[in-house]
Amino acid sequence: MTNIPEDLLAWANKKLLAAGGSLVEEAVPLREEASFRKYFRLSSKSDSFIGVFSPPDKESNERFLFFSQFLKENQVRVPEVIHHDFDKGFLILEDFGDKLYQFELSKKNAHSLYAAALDEMIAIQTSIPSNKIATLSYDQAMKQIMLFEEWFLKGFLGLDLQERESNLLQDSYEIILQAFFDQPQVLCHFDFESRNIMVLEDGCAGILDFQDAIIGPIFLDPVSLLKDLDHVWKTEDSNQFLSDYLSKAGKEDVLPEVEDSTIMRWFDLTGLQRQLRILGTLSRLHLRDNKSYRLIDLKQTLVYMIDATSNYKDLIGLNIFLKKKILPALDLKLRDIL
Repeated sequence: MTNIPEDLLAWANKKLLAAGGSLVEEAVPLREEASFRKYFRLSSKSDSFIGVFSPPDKESNERFLFFSQFLKENQVRVPEVIHHDFDKGFLILEDFGDKLYQFELSKKNAHSLYAAALDEMIAIQTSIPSNKIATLSYDQAMKQIMLFEEWFLKGFLGLDLQERESNLLQDSYEIILQAFFDQPQVLCHFDFESRNIMVLEDGCAGILDFQDAIIGPIFLDPVSLLKDLDHVWKTEDSNQFLSDYLSKAGKEDVLPEVEDSTIMRWFDLTGLQRQLRILGTLSRLHLRDNKSYRLIDLKQTLVYMIDATSNYKDLIGLNIFLKKKILPALDLKLRDIL
């Protein structure tokens, strides 16, 4: 029972026994999270569940419950919230097992696993709208981008930008957000990556960490999955997976017919917004929250950005800035830390 809050274990046993279940005999801590939530597998003689301590002053537990119910109603495979106490920050969830896409994906099984994940992605994108779901605004998207300057450039790398560099970045942000909001806006998981997807026993994909779902650009979830930090694919493989998504999206009428060049621009520039946010967020985890295990992901995030910006004339200035100044500075910094 190591590391599990005693109150959570006592509460879980009270709830499970009252519902006719068995006493929890083992509680095993699960993966470390970028959030403040802590997960435990609660095992009894007859079943297993996931116990969660999610500090109510730091996490959106009401949103987690809302989206669990909302997504299940729209045929998305998410774990059921079986019991909850918002005041304590305690939850008991359906146990989806141990097979996380982050560790299960390989060249051999990628097409079948991605096919299952894309089915869930489309189910999210075609979910019946609710007036309780927020829409990602321009100001919010820009605020997310600015984490890049505050926490990555200045906080982590210790860089002071010259005026021309600040102007270049601001111009680039506006170009990125133009594409971000030009595309169809749908319900997005917001962090649809391999560490948040499970391989279920029936071969379907189970979706985790959905509490930040929001109405946003249609390519936010595809780029989260296909430009994942744990699985970097060759261009031809990534293009095939994207083609698979486009085929499914077309059949469900969630994506209008547009030119291939527009599709790629939406996909790549949506990725840039996400990657700017990730660089800032992971740096903040290290500097503010003393969680440094994701620092290893900074370079691949930056490489994705350099690759994408090289394809667009209006972002060549950003490409040069990232490649010539930021990449060497990051390599030097990581060499000192890792």
